[in-house]
Amino acid sequence: MARGWSYWSRNKLEILTDYLPAFNSASKGKASERIYIDVMAGEPENHDRETGESFDGSARIAMAAAPGFTRFAFGEMPPKAAQLEADLEPRSAGRPFKVYEGDCNATIKGMLADLSDVCWAPTFAFLDQQAAELHWETMAAIAAFRRGKTKAEQWILWSPAMLIKGLTGSNGDLYFARVDRMYGTNAWRRIFAARRREVITAEEFRAEMVNLIRWRLETKLGYLHTARIPMRMLNGVTIYDMVFATDHDVGLKIMSHLYAKAAEREPRMRQEAIERSKQAPRYADDFLFDMQPAPNPSVPKWRSEPCTDPTERDWWD
Repeated sequence: MARGWSYWSRNKLEILTDYLPAFNSASKGKASERIYIDVMAGEPENHDRETGESFDGSARIAMAAAPGFTRFAFGEMPPKAAQLEADLEPRSAGRPFKVYEGDCNATIKGMLADLSDVCWAPTFAFLDQQAAELHWETMAAIAAFRRGKTKAEQWILWSPAMLIKGLTGSNGDLYFARVDRMYGTNAWRRIFAARRREVITAEEFRAEMVNLIRWRLETKLGYLHTARIPMRMLNGVTIYDMVFATDHDVGLKIMSHLYAKAAEREPRMRQEAIERSKQAPRYADDFLFDMQPAPNPSVPKWRSEPCTDPTERDWWD
């Protein structure tokens, strides 16, 4: 049975559904090839755990985009990789695609090598991790993939809220090393230390952890633009951010528009989920994040804000 997801996951995939055709439309007249990379593609079909309604996963969404991509590369762990490949074969319409089985941090080099004959093509990469599965080197490899003036666009799930569970758990030391690998630095530990000293709030901790990865995407990997949108749970707390990295002014403009739309529909989706939750059973992660609905959580209107140098914080040293 497909895994159950909440409204914030559907909101995320609605952004993807709207952005991919726009990406291809902007690229179609300029390039004969367009590449879609999905390093953690998941299952082809998911279901809303509150309504039971089925909806397509990211791989199906990418295959169905019109105008379409011409090349696809997907990553997934066994046994889901074989299931994903079987589902996508009849949807590919003869377009080249491959599902790479295993840890995406280990398969990314082979994936990009197989696409090297079209490394000039416009490329969009979706990195849909859950907590700290990605390595910095994977993001760096994708950034270095394209030959030309602009890098592959990356859309990355970043969840400081999920990191806290691992960092404060029984295997905290090992998890610290995982987060180091994800950021490509241990600088994030200064943010965590500030939170432990209660110099910053929980909300500020989440924002600073996202700001740091944006700062590194821009200053270390050379992306011209990054943008973030928080995805909030029933209690108004951010469960994760979607971080967008691009060298294209047009890409930033389109994604910013879609982020604003997603922020506008979130209150409606949240309210519908609240009404359903009154009758529905609670899940394990509901208790983890205290998912009791807040009366009227403040959801500010989304606006694009630049990232800033984290080392300028008073508490950084």
